[in-house]
Amino acid sequence: MTQSRCLFTSLVLAALPTNLVAAPGRIPQSGRPTGGEPFRSFRLLDQKLTLLSNQQSALKAALGAGRVDSSSSNSSSESAMVIMRRMSSTTTAINRIAGRLVRLYQSRRESFGVRMFTILRSRAQAVQRDVSSVRRARMPSGASLPGKRLDEHMVSLVMQFQAAAGGYAATHCLPGARICCQPKRSQDLLPGAQIACKWACVSSTRACGGFLGPHIPQSSAESRQRGRSK
Repeated sequence: MTQSRCLFTSLVLAALPTNLVAAPGRIPQSGRPTGGEPFRSFRLLDQKLTLLSNQQSALKAALGAGRVDSSSSNSSSESAMVIMRRMSSTTTAINRIAGRLVRLYQSRRESFGVRMFTILRSRAQAVQRDVSSVRRARMPSGASLPGKRLDEHMVSLVMQFQAAAGGYAATHCLPGARICCQPKRSQDLLPGAQIACKWACVSSTRACGGFLGPHIPQSSAESRQRGRSK
């Protein structure tokens, strides 16, 4: 389980805007709900994907042991049906988070962001359909083919999340800059990724060819001064 819990930590070291290092000075948190996006959602997705990976491992163990419907009081001996209900709930949450990001970038009219998170949402939906197929199979022998598809679509979902989030925590921007997802070239994509981000610093919104992340304030003092002047 330790390996599963650490699956995404190299990608998501921290997701709040305060962890996007600006030099020099501390970055204050934005008061706007979407001020730290998409990085706040990356943290949530990281947690959900790690949970889903753990649940998938538990499902394989339950099916291998023939625990389809029955369940003991021991949480490590849960039935496959119980685990799959939890997996369905987790994928629903991932779908909801990705959908919220789609709507955010639709409202900002940033088509690359819409495309990125539409792909992520569709891959979460594919995993959810596979979980439902395994549930309908009822017997471990009948779950072999849908289980294989579930494995493939889980990898596909994780790879697309890596394509979106990979490297953002290492982006160091000067005060006043914007964090930007610049589209990667097709030849630089990881296997299984349709599109991907190269996180960079830009001086203006027009310089971002993909979609924007948080703005790095000039300074805490300047932010307070702007607040008093309103």
